[in-house]
Amino acid sequence: IVKSGLPQIKYKILVIISMFYVSFLTLWGWVMDNFGKFISCAAYIQGPIIGIIVVDYLIVKKRKISFRSLYDIGEHHAYKFTNGFNLVGLGCILITFITAIIFVYNPASGIIKSDIFMITTGSGFTAIMGGLLYWIAAMTPLRKYMLRDRNEIEFE
Repeated sequence: IVKSGLPQIKYKILVIISMFYVSFLTLWGWVMDNFGKFISCAAYIQGPIIGIIVVDYLIVKKRKISFRSLYDIGEHHAYKFTNGFNLVGLGCILITFITAIIFVYNPASGIIKSDIFMITTGSGFTAIMGGLLYWIAAMTPLRKYMLRDRNEIEFE
């Protein structure tokens, strides 16, 4: 994932940076001392991203993507969005985080605020809400921003 986000950096350099990062976290000890919080925070970060990816590919883009833009071939850059960030997706993630922390579960404190957490867990709730918000956004004028690749795809 990091390599696709930073294609100009050699893979070997990314592995070395990751090695130092993981070594630091291990030696520091905070991760082991707070493993539950660490996993909860990781799930909260990954949940809405996974929900958005699933909804974007299956529902919004209807399983049709531009491989030219996906691999940044030539002048095809439909997935660069705004300086490399999909602002609609980031907005959905932010709203999901705030809602989940206020009403469902706070991963930093470990306080459960709703019984829905017992059914979906933190990551399940954030995946569902992130995907749902993205789907709702796709039914607004934001759809044009989300589907910038349509002129590059040959439809059958």
